[in-house]
Amino acid sequence: MKKALVLGLAAVASIGVARAEYSISTDITFASDYMFRGVQLAENTLHPSIEISSGQFYLGYWGAFPINNVESKGWINEYDFYAGFTQELGEGTTLDVGLTHYYYTEIPASTEVYVGITGDFGGITPGVYAYYDFDLEVLTIQGSVGYSLPLESVGSTLDLSATLGYVEPDAGESYTYWGVSAVVPFQLNENATVTAGLHYTRNDLSGVEDKDKLYATIGLTLGF
Repeated sequence: MKKALVLGLAAVASIGVARAEYSISTDITFASDYMFRGVQLAENTLHPSIEISSGQFYLGYWGAFPINNVESKGWINEYDFYAGFTQELGEGTTLDVGLTHYYYTEIPASTEVYVGITGDFGGITPGVYAYYDFDLEVLTIQGSVGYSLPLESVGSTLDLSATLGYVEPDAGESYTYWGVSAVVPFQLNENATVTAGLHYTRNDLSGVEDKDKLYATIGLTLGF
């Protein structure tokens, strides 16, 4: 699903409403840096989203509203619209296929397809995705793994994840990126949770001054 592997475990605010035949969820994440596939796009960015799902199908919107754009980046706001479906392949393994349309206020839009396989094996959650942007002619392969450690003393968990990706454009420089995340949710009551996260990412692009970035996420989760 959109950006699930990009932000890892960084989603920090959500409201969910369930129905008998479908579900609606919305979340909001504040990040001190907007990192997309190992590259910094902005600082101090708000990420709202909403998703509707029914059975195996889902569609949604994910946005990026930066307070501070990185110098030389031309867009102000990002609006991503996506749709896809999931299919269980076996015990603990799920196929995810979908399409995302990226719309920006200052640069041309593009459309990307993706296919991925995720799993859950004894609390270890690996995943691998392939993305191809038809307009930009860029192929991305990304793998990830996650694991949660109980923090019984504070009634929470330490949610750890790691990501490794490779980006190959039809024209231009290919590069590799990787990152790690640590997120801790604190439940205030049965409906509210405060979540804090710390994330590190690095790329091997030539000519880029800031090849690595340490950034934080924080927010409030509400569920009804």
